[in-house]
Amino acid sequence: MADVGSSYKTEGLEQFLIWLREDIAGEIDAMDDYQYHIDSIDIPEMKEILSHIRDEEKEHLAELTDLLRRYDNVQNVKFEEDDFAGGTKSDEASDGFTVGQA
Repeated sequence: MADVGSSYKTEGLEQFLIWLREDIAGEIDAMDDYQYHIDSIDIPEMKEILSHIRDEEKEHLAELTDLLRRYDNVQNVKFEEDDFAGGTKSDEASDGFTVGQA
């Protein structure tokens, strides 16, 4: 996967997992950026469209996290061992609360 002159030190699945984690970080950054923009404008149409895009980023995050769980056995075990997983949700979370305004 890596070229002879490449700066990448890993190949195959290990490299894929690195890229996957970078993609996850990028999705989180994008969600935060969209939320900041949503909270910073008072134009309902723009807020609605940006909220929709932010929510698509959340879907991407879920899809990428699912891939990480399926291909990184150690990470999957950590998800399964999480003492907070399966716990009760707060009222905000169960109502679909998102930081900031719509």
